Amino acid sequence: MRLFKKLAFGLITCIPLMAWPGNSHAQNEPARENKPDAGYLFAYFEGKGTNQEALRFAVSQDAVHWKALNNNNPVIGSDSISATGGIRDPHILRGEKADGYFLVATDMNTRKNGWDYNPGIVMLHSKDLLNWSHSKIELSKQYPKKFANIKWVWAPQTIFDPKVNKYLVYFTVRFKDNEKLDFYAAYANKDFSGFEGTPKLLFSPEFGGIDADIIYKNGLYHFFFKGNTKNAAGKEIKNGIKQATSQKLWGPWKELPGYIDAFADKDTSVEGSSVFKLNDKDSYVLMYDLYGVGKYAYQTSADLNNFSKEPAYFTKDFNPRHGSVISISKAEARLLQSKWKGVPADLLRPNETGDLYHFTSNGNPIVTHEFTADPAALVTGDTMWLFTGRDANGGQTGYHMREWLAFSSTDMHHWTEYPTPMKSADFDWAKSKAAWAGQVIPRNGKYYWYFCTNWSGIGVAVADRPEGPYKDAIGKPLLTNKDCFASSHGWACLDPSVFIDDDGQAWLFWGNRECYYAKLKKNMTEIDGPVKQMMFPGFEFTEAVWMHKYKGKYYLSYSTGFPEKTAYAMADNIEGPYVYKGIINELAGNCNTNHHAILEFKGQWYFIYHNGGVEPDGGSFSRSVCSEFLNYNPDGTIQKIQMTTAGTDPGFVPFDNKNNPVLKGFYADPDIIYSYKDKKYYLYPTSDGFTGWSGTYFKAFSSDNLKEWKDEGVILNLKKDVSWSHTNAWAPTMIEKKTAKGYQYFYYFVAGQQIGVASSDSPTGPFKDSGKPLIPKETKGGQAIDPAVFHDPVSGKDYLYWGNGYLKVAELSEDMETLKEGSLKVITPDHTFREGAYVFYRNKRYYFMWSENDTRSPDYRVRYGYSDSPDGPITIPKNNLILQKSPENGIYGTGHNSVIQVPGKDQWYIVYHRFHRPTGIHMGDAAGYNREVCIDALEFNPDGSIKPVIPTL
Repeated sequence: MRLFKKLAFGLITCIPLMAWPGNSHAQNEPARENKPDAGYLFAYFEGKGTNQEALRFAVSQDAVHWKALNNNNPVIGSDSISATGGIRDPHILRGEKADGYFLVATDMNTRKNGWDYNPGIVMLHSKDLLNWSHSKIELSKQYPKKFANIKWVWAPQTIFDPKVNKYLVYFTVRFKDNEKLDFYAAYANKDFSGFEGTPKLLFSPEFGGIDADIIYKNGLYHFFFKGNTKNAAGKEIKNGIKQATSQKLWGPWKELPGYIDAFADKDTSVEGSSVFKLNDKDSYVLMYDLYGVGKYAYQTSADLNNFSKEPAYFTKDFNPRHGSVISISKAEARLLQSKWKGVPADLLRPNETGDLYHFTSNGNPIVTHEFTADPAALVTGDTMWLFTGRDANGGQTGYHMREWLAFSSTDMHHWTEYPTPMKSADFDWAKSKAAWAGQVIPRNGKYYWYFCTNWSGIGVAVADRPEGPYKDAIGKPLLTNKDCFASSHGWACLDPSVFIDDDGQAWLFWGNRECYYAKLKKNMTEIDGPVKQMMFPGFEFTEAVWMHKYKGKYYLSYSTGFPEKTAYAMADNIEGPYVYKGIINELAGNCNTNHHAILEFKGQWYFIYHNGGVEPDGGSFSRSVCSEFLNYNPDGTIQKIQMTTAGTDPGFVPFDNKNNPVLKGFYADPDIIYSYKDKKYYLYPTSDGFTGWSGTYFKAFSSDNLKEWKDEGVILNLKKDVSWSHTNAWAPTMIEKKTAKGYQYFYYFVAGQQIGVASSDSPTGPFKDSGKPLIPKETKGGQAIDPAVFHDPVSGKDYLYWGNGYLKVAELSEDMETLKEGSLKVITPDHTFREGAYVFYRNKRYYFMWSENDTRSPDYRVRYGYSDSPDGPITIPKNNLILQKSPENGIYGTGHNSVIQVPGKDQWYIVYHRFHRPTGIHMGDAAGYNREVCIDALEFNPDGSIKPVIPTL
């Protein structure tokens, strides 16, 4: 009998089970990276938050340490695949041969409906793990004769039946008139969209059970489930993970005595047993959900009969409930990374000759799947080569670097990672085992990599190709601390950098605290002549020296101070005298060191460096390589480097800032959304140009690119569509919600200093007013104006903010048209708050923005704060003024903003209004109601602070 691959899982708080095939591979063995033995994929749902009952993925290389994909957000929205708007107990199975992947789950939304509405299951199929077809199975409707009285359909799983060449779907069933829980099953149809016939009883344990998982081994099917034991009076006296066995998939099943899990005799409850085979050994993992304490435990077995007695625990950055696991290949891991990010670097990185990892960068940092540091670069033909050290993952307290990495690109956007070119362990003399900074240089048809190993010295390795592999060229250090004659500390022999001058002479520079240099012989493996020390006035050297040449001048750049900045000096001769020219790169955010390379590629000069800006784990010991354009002044001096999000990546398409104002005519108070329904941006402003802000209607505009905007017409007219106020149509805000009824749109607006809400099933209306104000007029102090609606991706809650002179927030009820009782708070940030609040979320931080001063003032401007919570308290950073007038460009009154993120990218824009240019500044107070809408790039520093926005024409 051919074995099958499978996993499983159960109901509410369970884990997966996975059965693994022992059948032989196809005649043509797949490439190493395509074999499903590199890591593991965990499909699960969560037990916390309003969006908990949704499909999520996590990945592990060792089946112990797990990382959530997509920042632990759902990979598929439950409301798009289920009848209830929720799914639980997802079970994923790798199909036979080219059948793809199968996923089934409980169709249930307990937060919305409680435990009594569970119409059936969902069935999904995919060819690539990324795109899934789906269908819903409602047993009472599709099979009324048998299941009209159904109450629960829990924890479905799928297994391949080789006798009939079909996939069997099995699940827990309870009927309304019977408390006993049994297991039913049916074969899936050919397209995995339903059953071939009415499900039949598969197994009925003595006292019932839930969360089944079947796995086949050595001629026997093993049926794991959560079962129980009852006394003569029918009272449960014990429960836990049990097992039944059978030689046939349809039974008969023999229920074995006793319990398997380590908690059966303890107070800790378990569910969701799931078994899967490890990739690297003939051993199985039985995992289960300790749902009462929020942990996952596991035990191991070599034969599925005898399991380890003591439980072990997973480490993870998420809170899973009942899920399942399959093994995945390196190629599959890379596919998952391409869509959802978060795959551990060891599952992506090539580890053997011929295997390459191709990825696309998105601005800075260049590499996001692993930490890279101490960059050096080399150009050969049309290719940029990037060589780095590899930092350990975040949370380190020191440098943990044991190997080097190699990357290449022909366009600074599409990159290739190569197998590890060399490790510190390759050098017997490198007792420190440190793999620190170095540089690769070509000569004599070979490539020479000069590298440092902390106190063990500087070595040189050689290879036939830039990507390696490299081998020790001389079997010993090229330089040690003994060669650093002016230094007394143990780590003086660091950071080698090589430069070959126009006359063919190769020079080596290095050092820490003191900078040294020497000539290299033509064989590139010996020092030629004396070691000298570089000294000149103003030279405060720390480390990371780099030499380059431009228009006959020599440029010595280096790190200075601590935390480090990058400085440089210039000379007419490589040995000097050098003249100090100043700082070209400031502190590299969230990182003490500042290591760089400078070189020309395809006619453009580049500055490549590292920082600690990757959220959430970046820092001084977990760094990431970035790049910026480097430009020279006419006198040859270097223009100061500005660290950016976009970097030099041509695939990072910034707004070209040549379209302001973006709307023709007078509009203000802009709010913007991206519609996932229409795949367009929509802009909702106040209709301006009316004396005293006396407009009475609202319009919408749409765009595919944030540049060209289409007028979608009037979407709400106070005189026609609103009964409770007909004046002062101001400051709208919009949210798109995906519901069981499809997409819904809720439009909050000001009318007569009151806030109302209207709804529609289209982003362009027509909108229907709720019939009364949501927020009435204030009776004392300030005005009830300028609403801002915000969906919290963490909790799944929705909030409304508003106020003039104060900032209030309240949680919106599920209907989006009322406020949740008792949720109102005043969270005014400080005395600069006037109006125009806006809230967004990025990298685990809530950003609060507001406008200062009166909208009629040329000094109307935007400030910001941040918080760990959507309802404050708000922290006010230093220098929190991020948008203000630009008198030299005739720009005034910049304020009342919203923010938009380009979907799938860390690319942000601020949308705001300003005085009509150029006449507004001469209009007096009238400038405050003759305004125009603009869009500019919004960028962040590595520490998450917002960079000041330069308003553009």
